[in-house]
Amino acid sequence: MTGKNQGQGVAPQESSPDRESVRDFISMAAHDLREPLRAIRLGARLLGAEGGERSQEEAAQGARYLLDGTQRLETLIRDIAEYCYEEVREPELRETDLECVFLEAKTELASEIKSSGAQITHDPLPTLQANSTSLTAVFRCLLSNACKFHGAAPAVVHVAAAQGAGEWIFSMRDNGIGFDPAYSARIFRPFERLNGKQYPGSGLGLTLARKAIEQHGGRIWAESSPGNGSTVRFTLPV
Repeated sequence: MTGKNQGQGVAPQESSPDRESVRDFISMAAHDLREPLRAIRLGARLLGAEGGERSQEEAAQGARYLLDGTQRLETLIRDIAEYCYEEVREPELRETDLECVFLEAKTELASEIKSSGAQITHDPLPTLQANSTSLTAVFRCLLSNACKFHGAAPAVVHVAAAQGAGEWIFSMRDNGIGFDPAYSARIFRPFERLNGKQYPGSGLGLTLARKAIEQHGGRIWAESSPGNGSTVRFTLPV
């Protein structure tokens, strides 16, 4: 019996890189989703009646845990859904005025921009064959990061655009806290948060931006150093 199929068995298939990346993504997503659930559970316990009455301080702390946990959970669910959608979507490209796209991104972030006191300027932006929804998400992510990771002074952000050989090169420069250039590739990985829980977010924003730019046939990268702001550059074909 043991020798019947010797030499005739089918070798086990190795996992493809895509399958590995999907497994890693699911594992990281499950890990990150559990974090706000723990906060919600703790908040519910603090607000619950078991063990006697809760003090005013405990009740307030429980409410904070519940609010923070639900907000974090909502952000994660939204960004994970968007990431999965980008994975399977074939973007429909049509003539798109990037001035309108950039304005839409600013409008969606109006309250965040106002509360941070950010000053945002930009060069004239071209009209290209592109997907407006995807590029709005790209600008929204980059602007949100600039508003979020500012230093002692309010964020000052400038978007530049220059036409090169067969492509447009865009850059978004800010005066924020910056980061170690050793992490310039790592920041585009799913769920990467260099500053841990110090700043809100899912860690998927730059991953989504990279996915959208690559689906347009472009490239995206970042340049920075600690305390000296950051510049994110990306290209789009003419």
